[in-house]
Amino acid sequence: MLRKSHSQAILLVRSLGDITRGLAATKKPTKKRENVKPPKAPTKESELPVDESLNPGYLTRTLGSNYRVWAAALEKHPELRTVKRKDLQNAFNALKSLNYSVDDIVTKPMIMYYNASTLSNRHSVLLECGLQEISIPTLFKYVTVINRPINILKSYRYIPYDLNVSRKLAASFTDVELPKHLHESVDEIIPLKTLRQTLLNEYLSRRLQMSDEDLAKMWRVYGRVRHKSFQSVQDTIELLTKELNFPDERLRKNIFLLHADADNVRRILQEIPTIDDMDIKQIGFRRPKILMSSCDSLKQTLEHVRAFGIRENAIMRCLEVLTLGPDTVLERLRDLNEIEEFQVLGTNPRILRLVHYQNKARLRLDYLNQLKVRCASLHILSCGSEAFAKFARDGSDRTKGRDIIFYLSNLMFKDQQLLRDLLSRHPNWCHIPLLQVKQCLEYLLSKKFSIDDIFHNIHLLVYPIKRIEEKLFLLQSSDYFEELQLPNVSDVNALSNSQILTLILYLIESEFHFTGDGIWTEQHSHHVENFNNLLPDFPESLNKVYKYGVKPAEKTVMQHV
Repeated sequence: MLRKSHSQAILLVRSLGDITRGLAATKKPTKKRENVKPPKAPTKESELPVDESLNPGYLTRTLGSNYRVWAAALEKHPELRTVKRKDLQNAFNALKSLNYSVDDIVTKPMIMYYNASTLSNRHSVLLECGLQEISIPTLFKYVTVINRPINILKSYRYIPYDLNVSRKLAASFTDVELPKHLHESVDEIIPLKTLRQTLLNEYLSRRLQMSDEDLAKMWRVYGRVRHKSFQSVQDTIELLTKELNFPDERLRKNIFLLHADADNVRRILQEIPTIDDMDIKQIGFRRPKILMSSCDSLKQTLEHVRAFGIRENAIMRCLEVLTLGPDTVLERLRDLNEIEEFQVLGTNPRILRLVHYQNKARLRLDYLNQLKVRCASLHILSCGSEAFAKFARDGSDRTKGRDIIFYLSNLMFKDQQLLRDLLSRHPNWCHIPLLQVKQCLEYLLSKKFSIDDIFHNIHLLVYPIKRIEEKLFLLQSSDYFEELQLPNVSDVNALSNSQILTLILYLIESEFHFTGDGIWTEQHSHHVENFNNLLPDFPESLNKVYKYGVKPAEKTVMQHV
């Protein structure tokens, strides 16, 4: 029973003033409720073709030779079956371009386990070192060959006896002249890789002004550079400094770029000229690691993102997603639809942060759920370790409302600032998770209320569905409606949809003295004032490597319990 009091009657008249005045003048005809469903974020998935494992029949048809040879090869090297058909075809084409026949290849079929760029680069390194006849077995044993002393390689006639290997290697660099003493008197008992490293150090110190400290760090962190051909290193530096305008200092700070494939970078510049109208050169300058991805991978990743209805401006907000493999991106995009808290963020312009940091976001979401923290924003799920630890420690189960504003703005086609101004009139709106807002909106739409009706009563979206449903049911009762004593209104059918929602909001808050506390459910009515008592896993010293954002101490003691 609704308590009747003079003060509540005044509040009722004030809240429904517009309704009663309109009804007093003339009884409005019942407005037919619109059957409008919320627009859903596009979820069309781009399907990868089923990549069957390699078999003798496929290898025979594609590469040549005969069925028996390939059957024996696969039986001896079963790991070769794990190579994707596209990668195997690329490796075969690379070997073919180096004048190797299929008969050569079947002598060492596992050579196709390496990718095409690796094979081409290793062949170039061996040529620069003076090897003349590079057979498939020699190419396959590249690491062994490069670790051998020069005089041993000459004794086995891999390298001509009278060849000055140091002078030949130094001549590979055409934009910098190396000191003569580096190749005049070289002791050939040193391994070939040591000579190459010495010459490359001298080149980089002159070409990029790298210090001994810079070089030591490069070899410690990016040791794979030692396997790049000198011509490739020079070509890459030329391309980055002249085409992408990398200054020497920036190239030194991103020295891993020396391992980039110059031809692949040129393909990226040509085949992906822009993303969201921004020049790919600027994007590569901002996020150099993107240039390490293959052009085909980047194109496939962009296709996956577009297929899921995500705009290119979202990519610009998280360029790091382009550093992931296309298969990984596709898998994570699919996973977004499996977790409700992620799915509701599908139209958020920063959604790709959840793709890039998905593993971390999953762990954080599970962790916060254990603490009964409901308001986990996209920012909190993907932010840095210290920011996440601070959020969990502070114990403030609320957000800044940014995700809710993005969601409603996209759905209602309303200005974001307008929505924030309206919602900010409710003191507790930031304490409600976006998922609850989405569920409430979908419930109201299922009851044939229109987006416009809901917008004019937008605060109702932060209330529990159970309370809304309860009031909607009571309004169908003629006895209950009569107790309300609304002037010139005999039953609920005399009200428009918008007026019904206004009345429901009024009835809910009247039970809580219009304090805004009607949004709390019984299980969420008690606030946690100090989460420190609940967080034994958060030590005082933060470890940024831990997936949750901080690493639990092995002997943490609950001091406040």
